[in-house]
Amino acid sequence: MVKYRLFLIVCLIFATCGCAGHRMALNKGQSDIDVSKKSIALISARISNQYKPKYQLDIVTTYICPLSQADCSRSYDGIYKTSSYNRIKNTEEGFNEYLLSFELESGTFNLDSMGAIYQSALITGGGIVPLKFKLDIRPNSVIYLGHLDIVMRERKNDGEIRAGRIYPLIDQATIGTSSGTFDVVVEDKYEEDVKLFISEYPALQRARIEKYLLPQWTRPKNEHTN
Repeated sequence: MVKYRLFLIVCLIFATCGCAGHRMALNKGQSDIDVSKKSIALISARISNQYKPKYQLDIVTTYICPLSQADCSRSYDGIYKTSSYNRIKNTEEGFNEYLLSFELESGTFNLDSMGAIYQSALITGGGIVPLKFKLDIRPNSVIYLGHLDIVMRERKNDGEIRAGRIYPLIDQATIGTSSGTFDVVVEDKYEEDVKLFISEYPALQRARIEKYLLPQWTRPKNEHTN
């Protein structure tokens, strides 16, 4: 049983983190922004576990792929990994907040989902935040897409998608992902967020940041009533 539980935990970590993928487009050491070949999309995101507040989740991955691809998690090329350097506020305030940046070619994409994990010495669990946004990327641009306010709460009925898998039973139940669900709200925090991005990545001072907000989130239907 112990070996089986460890195997499931490893599977969960790989399912949300992946063993390959892209880094964020911006880093604190860079001195210039180059959009001659690809554009850069900016998103601020806050995730809060209001169901089990003791166990705040970290956003560890974002899945973005061509619109024709229904499930971005099936290809490592669609995985964009988040590091601790992208987190600007932490669990002491009851949530984790991030500045995310993605280098993308011009075209239309599926901003599919985000992977979230809670991990400690005793507990490892997590889930997937379903987004399913159609993302239009303009060429040679730095684009602000908005602020995502992500909240995990208790699941009300079988029509709501679980925040995470049922297994490992104890871990997922403890942090609430097996019996919780995610709500997502898109907000326009352009003025506030641009200041935050520039303070973290000064190279953006010389860039023109256009605003092209994501549409409001639509709750996906649960196709599995379990």
